[in-house]
Amino acid sequence: MITFDINGAIVEFDEKMDNYNTVRTLFKLYAKRASKSFEVDCMTNMQNIKQVSDKCLDIGNEYIEGGLKKAIETMVSFDIITIDIEMFKNNYCDKYLNYDRLFNNLNKDKLINNKNKKNNYLKFYDVKSIIKQLSSYIYDDCFNIHYAVIDALIENNITTISSSIDEDSKQKASALFNNYKDGFITRPDECRVVKQIIKLDPYREDVYKFLIKEDGDFSKEIEKITKYLGYNIRDYKSALMNSYIEELLKEDICDVEIVQEKVSKYGKYIGCSNCSKYLSRIDAIYTFENA
Repeated sequence: MITFDINGAIVEFDEKMDNYNTVRTLFKLYAKRASKSFEVDCMTNMQNIKQVSDKCLDIGNEYIEGGLKKAIETMVSFDIITIDIEMFKNNYCDKYLNYDRLFNNLNKDKLINNKNKKNNYLKFYDVKSIIKQLSSYIYDDCFNIHYAVIDALIENNITTISSSIDEDSKQKASALFNNYKDGFITRPDECRVVKQIIKLDPYREDVYKFLIKEDGDFSKEIEKITKYLGYNIRDYKSALMNSYIEELLKEDICDVEIVQEKVSKYGKYIGCSNCSKYLSRIDAIYTFENA
């Protein structure tokens, strides 16, 4: 059992959920690497629309094939050895893999009509935006393979992993979160509702951002749970710190120590790990202004 204390809301993930999260995180990381590598590869080697139209379908499918191989490796780790790539793709992946269809639609809409024009090599800005769009399709397919893996494991009687978050749970979590944000939840019920929201749909990054901003993260447990779930919440905390400093500077406070004290307190409130960086920034600003 893995436990997090989210400002008094005790959230627990059992072994089945932990195994699901491990599989999900594995494919999320692969999807990030694959989509980035695809983008860099295409940006480096393609200068016109014709090259994108002719080559990107096959290149994209190579990265997706890598995800399918990872799927088989994952299932083997759960002792499922009677499914190969072809069977997995045919039996479990149809509703999750969309790259071919999306590429062909994009090809018809934006590529085919332009790829034979003499000046297509001048449209590098268009090529760049199209490659980025294709990269996002690669990410989605490579990440979505994990849903097919979960389906295959459960269908083959693996009971040590939980199913994916279903739409009913997502809708209930969304309704609870909306009521929480809108102030319809009484204070005695807040911890119970936060716990229920996370249990129903733990992968709502916006929930954790809201909780940090409104309720704080003194113990950094929100940062811990988001790291466990595959999110980097530190960038959001950094944005909050920068925004808070900007608001303080608008107040035109003359005493640098007062500003630094406020920044230090706010940093502790949201659980900022590198508060000293922002204190040094305040010191530099006031030093420059008084030079």
